[in-house]
Amino acid sequence: MNWRRKLHQHKRDLLTGFVIFVVGFAVFLCSPVRPISDSIYTFVVSESLLKHGSFAIDQFGVPRLEPRYNGSYVENGRINELEWVGNRLYYFLPPGSSVLSLPYVALMDLFGLSVINKDGSYNLGKEIQLQLIFSAFLMALLGSIFYFTGRLVLPALWSVIIALGGILATQVWSTLSGSMWSDTWGILLVGLVVWMLLAEASAGIRLRPVLVATVLAWTYFVRPTNAIPILAISVYILLYHRRLFALYAITGLIWLALFVFYSWYNFGKMLPNYYRAGRLTFEHFGEALAGNLISPARGLFVYVPVTLFVFYLLARYRRKIVWPRLVVLSLSIFAVHWIATSGFSHWYGGGSYGPRLMSGVVPWLVLLAIIAVQAMLKQREELKNRPLGFWRLQNVVGGFLLLVSSCMNGIGATMPAIITWNNKPVRIDRDPSRLWDWRYPQFLAGFLRPPPPKVFPPADVRIDFSRKSADLYLWYGWSENGGEYRWSEGDQATVVFGLDNIADVQLLIKFTPFIVGGKANEQRISIKLNGQLLETLTLKDPSPREYSRTLPKELLQQNNVLTFELPDAVSPKELNLNDDERKLALGVYWLDIKTQGQSGVQDAPKHTEATGPLPDGGYAVEFEALNPPQVLATGESLDLRVKVKNVSGAIWPAMGDSSGKYQIRLGNHWADSNERTVILNDGRTALPNDLRPGREVELLLRITAPQTPGEYTLELDMVQERVTWFADEESPAARVKIAVR
Repeated sequence: MNWRRKLHQHKRDLLTGFVIFVVGFAVFLCSPVRPISDSIYTFVVSESLLKHGSFAIDQFGVPRLEPRYNGSYVENGRINELEWVGNRLYYFLPPGSSVLSLPYVALMDLFGLSVINKDGSYNLGKEIQLQLIFSAFLMALLGSIFYFTGRLVLPALWSVIIALGGILATQVWSTLSGSMWSDTWGILLVGLVVWMLLAEASAGIRLRPVLVATVLAWTYFVRPTNAIPILAISVYILLYHRRLFALYAITGLIWLALFVFYSWYNFGKMLPNYYRAGRLTFEHFGEALAGNLISPARGLFVYVPVTLFVFYLLARYRRKIVWPRLVVLSLSIFAVHWIATSGFSHWYGGGSYGPRLMSGVVPWLVLLAIIAVQAMLKQREELKNRPLGFWRLQNVVGGFLLLVSSCMNGIGATMPAIITWNNKPVRIDRDPSRLWDWRYPQFLAGFLRPPPPKVFPPADVRIDFSRKSADLYLWYGWSENGGEYRWSEGDQATVVFGLDNIADVQLLIKFTPFIVGGKANEQRISIKLNGQLLETLTLKDPSPREYSRTLPKELLQQNNVLTFELPDAVSPKELNLNDDERKLALGVYWLDIKTQGQSGVQDAPKHTEATGPLPDGGYAVEFEALNPPQVLATGESLDLRVKVKNVSGAIWPAMGDSSGKYQIRLGNHWADSNERTVILNDGRTALPNDLRPGREVELLLRITAPQTPGEYTLELDMVQERVTWFADEESPAARVKIAVR
């Protein structure tokens, strides 16, 4: 009878674990946000291994751009996920996820689902689709592992709560379940190790040193920060399981030797560039320490506030903790991970949601929660005759924080606006101070309008909505640029502009309404200037049209907001056209605000000092070489006249800081007949004064031909010193063919 009861209990746990898996898998698959970023080439590497037995991926038609040294490795143009090694292209991120995903990728190939098209080119859409399915599967499986870990010491109900909390109230839902981040495989493997450790401590299930070392080795192969739990667990085994340590260490060293061989064979060095310890610079250490915990954009306590409740339980019921060794181990890993993550100059994880770089602590937080709840239940059992008031209040607070954590991460998984937040109103890498702005925190991006820009861009330039330069004028309510026009999104969209002198101005705009015959028959558009209604249009013809209107000076200010109210906005999905969920109403090609200044009155020259990088959209330029030579002698110098026009939305300051940083100048490169850059820095010419949007200036640039005869391309480009070349941001360089004899 005893074995039957045990079998029945075992079956019930298996069923519960399966239900947790199904719930997690369904939630993850239905979450619309797909935060694919660094994981973009994970399955391409898998395909290369399957089809070519190689980690290099250049054979799949991945774009081969100009190699660009960024200070630590040679990236493929601006694609920093790709690394040039010799004449081969490699995925810069760790290889572990690609190798571990081989069975899944091979299975999908059998069903005709591959990230490689039949012509050998890369299919990004399939990569996103296949990554979503597999990452959702792995993270749902992690939920089951958390449940079985909890069941080693806790009742079923508490194990369910902790398991679902571990995957729905953490970065698992908001980030790791949407694509194959390196932490997706990483925390699954660490979750298995956590189960092994607690199973040994609570149920006497013997640790298998070869298995533990192998799983830990692969955590390192998928993400180098997992060296932290490897080191901590190694010390733990040495102290408390010394007889297992030799076999454990030998196994780990064998795996490390294989990894070093992989790195040496492919890259000619002991470890890949991604694993360099030099990436830990600690240049923003103090800010990062605080930011990783309490920043409104990246703070763990903000996005997973239930963490505070777990720490509270550990402190309050510390005398009832059964396995203090595991608590010390978990807290040590948590602390060192926090410190190490804070050592990255890019500690906030770029364009992500919440504390992505703190994802590696999730399994240890779950283990701490299991141990803390066990201690709480032990004390409650010993004091069962005491009043229940405090007990209930404590559980209500814990439940509330768990609910808040789930909502915070659910927002990240279901609201696309939180991804847009990273780029608007200015890219987070350009202005990291936004990480501390409680007026517009990332988790409220889908509920609040962004704050108005600090500086309203000036008028007097055609705002080309197909270009990134338009972003400076678009406050909220617009899609990303792409194609020849840009759609409004939602029932309201705004354009902002600044004026130096208040006078009547002329508004010109070319647009097309979103009208689908028989489904969306008209679009009503109310145009307001600074809150005052100008005109209401009813559009029934989907053809592009131009609209002109005088904006009276009585309604104008120095900082102006032009608002388009769009009550008939509708999504293509609602109309059963496709899966696009954006509410569309108005597609805008361009918009002009013509002032007196543009018609001939020149501004007094100004010489402003730049104090930082130009904003996104400020790097748009047009060139015209006025006297380009066809032939130059080797080493010959020439003063080239170049007309430069500012077609961005930002004023280009004429001066940089005292060291010359941030100054905007005209420069040039030389490329050989194979389009390889042979001279990166040749001439330089500064602006004579600030250059406003829409204005142009003629500059004299001293160029010097290469010393070797041949056919060359002279590339003209603007540069913001020690920030970026304009061609790397938005505008392609102007190219002139010159023979050098």
